[in-house]
Amino acid sequence: MLYFLCGLSVGLAICLWKNYQVNIQLTDILHSLSQFETLDSFPKIVQVRRNVNLLNNRFYYTQLELDLHRHLINQIPLAYLRIDAENCLQECNEEAKKILHIQRWNPEVLRLFLELVRSYELDQLIQQTRKTQQKLVIEWQFFPTTNYILEKEDNLEIENYKPVFLKAYSYPLPARHVSIFIENQQLIKELSNRRDEAYSDLSHELRTPLTSMLLLAETLLKYTDGKGKIWVEQMSQEINRLIDLVENWLEIATLDKNPYETLNFQQLDLKQLILSAWKSLKILADQEQISLEYQGEEKIIISADINRLTQVFVNLFDNSIKHSSYGGLIIVKVNIKNNDDDEKYLEINLIDSGTGFNTNDLPYIFERLYRGDKSRVRNAREGSGLGLSIVKQIIEAHQGLITANNHPKTKGAWFQIIFPFDKLNGKN
Repeated sequence: MLYFLCGLSVGLAICLWKNYQVNIQLTDILHSLSQFETLDSFPKIVQVRRNVNLLNNRFYYTQLELDLHRHLINQIPLAYLRIDAENCLQECNEEAKKILHIQRWNPEVLRLFLELVRSYELDQLIQQTRKTQQKLVIEWQFFPTTNYILEKEDNLEIENYKPVFLKAYSYPLPARHVSIFIENQQLIKELSNRRDEAYSDLSHELRTPLTSMLLLAETLLKYTDGKGKIWVEQMSQEINRLIDLVENWLEIATLDKNPYETLNFQQLDLKQLILSAWKSLKILADQEQISLEYQGEEKIIISADINRLTQVFVNLFDNSIKHSSYGGLIIVKVNIKNNDDDEKYLEINLIDSGTGFNTNDLPYIFERLYRGDKSRVRNAREGSGLGLSIVKQIIEAHQGLITANNHPKTKGAWFQIIFPFDKLNGKN
């Protein structure tokens, strides 16, 4: 009897101890499921079962929502990628596989993005997005590096990939992940090229009859007097304006096709070039008492096309003179600076004290034939709408970058030009 009581006591003690441990575990489980409503009137095991069921339901609906999102991502006409902090490709939709020709991606086996897609531009976009934690946009021409084997009627055919124009939007995500949406702009680019070719062909066809009309107007002017002479002079001015428009468009078309090959590089003094460009417009500036102030490096020798670069500053000065008030000041600041990678670049800032740009016009300043708010034009001397577009083409042909804004102090137009200094000195 004594042994029985002792055994019973030990059994009860073990049972109580096990029950105590289970109770602690149930408490911990309930604590981890604290997002659900607590029902203290029910036993803990019942509460755990209830919360687990609720958790299963939540997981089920979350999985449904995730499947829906994946289905939508696969249906959108945009390529979608998600890159993790280790630069491995985590997600990829069907459009991305098609546009970027991704053939060996398996979601169960993580691989570096650069192993699957050889694109320096996309790699830089990912790094910059992760570094700045800001959404970014790039446009570039993607060149696939492999061939794709098609199976057609039991015969193997090799399809050579063609370069395609793409536009990518990147967004920073938590845990240093980056998501990218890519738009195929090849069709838009082809349509744009066809439009430009049509404009160029039309410009070529217009050049000869316009020249003939100008000669006829000049001849007619010799034999006309009185009021008729005024009308003939006005006609000559309009014909000249059309000829300038045609010549400018042909120049843009030439820069579009072979931007680098159209340049004739030679050593030149940048300050002297800027002052020379100003001198060609000084008569117009003096009429409005507008002056130029040069600031910065006194002597910078660069390798560039002297005629094209002169045209850049003539167009920019002409724009500033047209939009400056009487007695205004145009400032040109030239400096050599270093970027984060300790690489030198040439920065040129051209600032006027005019009316500045309309905020709505700023995104379109360099577009061809774009004419902004006419209230900005102080006088009747208007251009063709191609001057700033030509400026942008020439700067980019020199591997530079130009931006337009309103200066925070003068409130006038502010053009900033950036050139990689090594490129201007013929270094690779």
